Formats: sequence, structure tokens, C-alpha cells
Amino acid sequence: MMRRLLAAVALAFAGLAAPAFAGDYADRTIIGFSDDGAWFAFNEYGVGDGSGFPYANVFVIDVDKDAWVAGTPVRATIEDESDDPSAALARAMHEARPILDRLKPYSAGNHVVDNPATELSADPYAVRFRTNQWFNMMERPWSLKLTRIPMPDASGCENYDDVAGFRLELTDPDGKTRTLHEDTSLPASRTCARDYAISDVVVMPAGKGPASMAVVISLIRQGFEGPDRRFLAVTTRFEDN
Repeated sequence: MMRRLLAAVALAFAGLAAPAFAGDYADRTIIGFSDDGAWFAFNEYGVGDGSGFPYANVFVIDVDKDAWVAGTPVRATIEDESDDPSAALARAMHEARPILDRLKPYSAGNHVVDNPATELSADPYAVRFRTNQWFNMMERPWSLKLTRIPMPDASGCENYDDVAGFRLELTDPDGKTRTLHEDTSLPASRTCARDYAISDVVVMPAGKGPASMAVVISLIRQGFEGPDRRFLAVTTRFEDN
């Protein structure tokens, strides 16, 4: 399984080897859900802004708590500018393997939204989708709305006047809306966060457990040389329709 996951991202490294611009934009790979939808995992990888060192981070999330599993994120940095992110990703995935093999978040589920940063026609703050991949016109759509929330400058961000958190709202096919996440302060893990975008929505249909949803969000933060992109995820259970 680990070999297949690493092979799946190998082609992405060619793009990361292109000439660097100010800041750095991570890419990501969805690892998947456990069969009961209780655990969700993904990784991110890139070349560090300023240092030029390749890095990778593996995230494993408790879906019901919408919180990192103990011992994660697993982070790896290769302090060698001549190396590429594949080495950092291999190291991070190796170090995360005991957790991944215990929780087994290897089921792909349904990848129902995929908005890469290069997609200019997509709305970064709102998506409409169905929770399965069949062209069933009888299934009514779900929607997600992301709202940027201005925040007071966090420690270390005093020179920036646009630090922000976010609110994420899910509307079901019956028109009922609930808030999945709303910041009241800026977590230290996001440093000088400035903006957000909906990147992916992945769904694990009901089966061995209730249906689960993971919303992967691009985080744009101020880096050493310019804006950096990282990723975070918001998870929830839902009534499948």
C-alpha cells in the first residue's frame, strides 16, 4: 500500500522541480478513509520557502472529533537543497506507517470535489456536489460555503493587516445548514494565515459506519519570501441520501 501511495505522487514532483518563485505551494495526496469512516488521512509535500529544503507532512484525523490523531502530523524535512520532495515524503510516510497500518485509512471513498490551484473557473469559497459518482439526477446536491474571518494579528504577524481564520458551512439537500468549523482565534499551527480555498471534498459512504466527509482546504499564509500554500482538513459525519 505504501509503495502504491508513493508511486501515485511521483509524477507531481516533476512540476515541483521547475524554477522556484517567491513563496512555495505545497501539493497533496489523499490517502483515504478507514473502512468504517472513522479515520481520514492525507499528506502534503513541497520545497520550503527560503530554505529550499524538501518537506512532507502526513495528517491522520479522527473524523468524529475533527482532530489530529495523537502522534500526528508526522513531519519530515530533508536538509539538502539538491534533493526533491519524494525523499521527504518517503521518510514521512515511513515514520507514519505504524499509525497508518493501525488505523488503515486506505479506502479511497468518493472524491466528489477536486479544485486544484490552477483551476480558475472554480469558486474557491463555494462548491455544490453530489455524494456519489453516479449520474443520478434524483439525488439532490449538497453545498459548502467557506467564509474568510478577519482576525487580530497573531504573534509574529504584527506586520500583516490581513490575517484571517475561516468559517465552513455545510448545507444538506433539504436546505438545512450547519457550521462545521468557525475560528474564534488563529491556531498557532497556521502561523500568518491570510486566505483559504476549498480544495477537495472526499466522502466515505455509509457501510461499516455512518457516512463520513472530509473537506480539504488550501491555506495561504505569509512565508519568508511570499505566500505559501499548505493544507488542512475539516471532517464530519452526515446522513447519506
